Amino acid sequence: MAQPTRKANSQEWIDLEVPNRLPIIPLVSSVLFPGGVLSLQVGIDRNVRLLKSLPEDQNLIAAFCQKSGDKENPRPEDLSQIGVLAAIVQRLPLSSDRYQLFLQGRQRVELVQMLQNEPYFEGMLREVAPRPIPKSAKTDHLMNKAMSLFEKLVESDSKYSNELLNILRMNVSEGPDAFADLLSSFVNSDLGKATVDRELQRQIQTSIDRRERENYLREQLRVIQDELGESNPGDREADNYRERVEALPLTDDYKQQLRREVNRLGQLSPSSSDYAVLRGHLDTVLQVPWTQKTEDRLDLQKAEESLNEKHHALDKVKERVLEFLAVMKLKGDLKGPILCFVGPPGVGKTSLGAAIAEALGRKFVRMAVGGVTDESEIRGHRKTYIGAMPGKLIQSYIQIGVNNPLIMIDEIDKVGKDYRGDPASALLEVLDPRQNHAFVDRYLEIPYDLSHTLFICTANVLDTIPTPLRDRMEVIRLSGYTETEKVQIAKKHLIPELLENHGLKKDQVTVSDDAILATIRDYTAEAGVRNMERKLATVMRKIARKVAAGDGQATYAVDVKDLEAYLGLPSFEHEFAERHPEIGVTTGLAWTQFGGEIMFIEATRMNGSGRTTVTGQLGDVMRESVTAAYSYVRSKAGDLEIEDRMFSEHDIHIHFPAGAIPKDGPSAGVAIATCIASVMGERPVRHDVAMTGEITLRGKVLSVGGIKEKVMAAQRANIKTVVLPEGNRKDLTEVPDEVKEGLNFIFAERVEDVWKEALIPLFVVRTRDRKYDEAEYRAERQKNERERPEQR
Repeated sequence: MAQPTRKANSQEWIDLEVPNRLPIIPLVSSVLFPGGVLSLQVGIDRNVRLLKSLPEDQNLIAAFCQKSGDKENPRPEDLSQIGVLAAIVQRLPLSSDRYQLFLQGRQRVELVQMLQNEPYFEGMLREVAPRPIPKSAKTDHLMNKAMSLFEKLVESDSKYSNELLNILRMNVSEGPDAFADLLSSFVNSDLGKATVDRELQRQIQTSIDRRERENYLREQLRVIQDELGESNPGDREADNYRERVEALPLTDDYKQQLRREVNRLGQLSPSSSDYAVLRGHLDTVLQVPWTQKTEDRLDLQKAEESLNEKHHALDKVKERVLEFLAVMKLKGDLKGPILCFVGPPGVGKTSLGAAIAEALGRKFVRMAVGGVTDESEIRGHRKTYIGAMPGKLIQSYIQIGVNNPLIMIDEIDKVGKDYRGDPASALLEVLDPRQNHAFVDRYLEIPYDLSHTLFICTANVLDTIPTPLRDRMEVIRLSGYTETEKVQIAKKHLIPELLENHGLKKDQVTVSDDAILATIRDYTAEAGVRNMERKLATVMRKIARKVAAGDGQATYAVDVKDLEAYLGLPSFEHEFAERHPEIGVTTGLAWTQFGGEIMFIEATRMNGSGRTTVTGQLGDVMRESVTAAYSYVRSKAGDLEIEDRMFSEHDIHIHFPAGAIPKDGPSAGVAIATCIASVMGERPVRHDVAMTGEITLRGKVLSVGGIKEKVMAAQRANIKTVVLPEGNRKDLTEVPDEVKEGLNFIFAERVEDVWKEALIPLFVVRTRDRKYDEAEYRAERQKNERERPEQR
């Protein structure tokens, strides 16, 4: 709002000389009057360039109002002919392209000619000679009336202070022209608002009058129909709803609530907005399957056959599912733990749920909650809201038509949370067998029994699931398939299905086991089989195109040599064991969401001052593992026969290849310690040994996760010996026998156990002309152990 701080006709303003040429700033929604002060934000490019180009000592510009406020980049003809010479009181940079500007109006000027449009407006100006309005009885009356109205505005609107009223009174004696400028400075920003308010009030009153008229006519129509004995169409529909409501298996309290809605529906016109709301709610209540159910087939043998037919491998998972079904058969109810399948994408979590539903003879519905951030998506919206509907859960029951389906809550680890509520908290009641017998959807407003439903959840990770929700579920992990299992899945399930989907006959296309294995290794990197299915589908499409083109070939045999023609160059390259021992290179084992991989760790030594450099895009935990490993190796320098000066006079650089891939976790600790001991002691590391385990400052080797995937990676990379923490001995039972075959397992309690197995003995290193012999090495190690027992 423009606020003058001195009398409007100050001699300083009147005698101010108007420059012939000045920059011009267009005003969009405000008006600056002589004597007024205007605050505005400047963000339009042309005006920003104007302010940036003004010298610090120039504080005069011209302000002209736009004829229309809807143009961001006006042309010269869009500006008014009369403007105001303005002094820049203050300009504050808010950012690189925005200013806060304070202007003080001095006197009116006329735009004679626009001299330039870019980079900002600049024009030739001339002074507008003031034409004083003579005082008369009429002008005094108008000024007094304006003063009275402004006093009422100050009293009713706290935005206007008494100080403004005092300033206005001070300028009454200055004449009508100065008084008009001053008053306009105060109220010009509210004229548009007052116009809009008047229009809104007129529209509101018109709407109210129309609604009252419709209600009055509707009431008259109802009375006339009653007198004539004619029924309202809504009454006939209400009678239909009334019969259906009485048939619902609900308590009398909730029936009475529905009866009131039906009675109200009969009194409303079909054109009423409330009529649609009531009818939608009643339709939803009547569609909910309150008593409809399917009969369970609790034949464990058939259930096992169904699971084996639909899924290859996953023996432990299927065993746990059958145990769950056996308990159901004996107890006769489902008030037990909620199963949660956790595993990487593509391992068969969702399809396993569908197979369980088929084995039970139940209907299956998948409720995806990934990305859901609104609690109302689970509990529903209150029916009074526009567009209200029941939550996903009740919608699932309406869709499936029974009250005892198998509902798979998919991607429960990706449920979000924002200002609209926490969907995970709403799922607490859904998944609690002691509470879900009376689940209340906000739209239904009637308790619904969920206890007949078998809920199964799926997730990729457990970390993002809130603890209270995780405690209500029994976790069953699906870690992924071995390569052999993937080959069998492709032969028994994927390829026959793909042949049918692509219009090909079973005897028309054959894919060799080696081709399937090459597809798995070179074109996919996953724990499941989803990408493998896509690659095989690509092969089938290309063959289908040849068949459709009539190339005359009767059968197609796909072998390893044909894959490049069908799938292009290999997409992935897996690491394989080195061919010979090297100093400063160890083979670690890593877990990824696609399965296991071997990971090389490299170290090199150079003259320096004892600094350690680590590269390879590592997380904080892995960097701490490097520090702990370095400290322990240095503390055991004497046992390793490493001179202490090797640490103080040399720098060491440790690198983890594949630098574009983020790496973290403590499981590489023993591999890092072995790498440092190798490079500082100049002892090669056996190339056929891979290791995993966390290290402590006391040299203990702690257990880690992902053993199955890591051992599978070692077997795939032609590793001969795998070093695992002693605490992971029990986890080896999870590894298939076909993977363990041909591997030698060493279980380490301390880092020294790893060094004895992985580092080439010193007597071999010192006799470099002798060929390294495995049997000789083991005999020498046993001799050393007898002479100096290991300290625990």
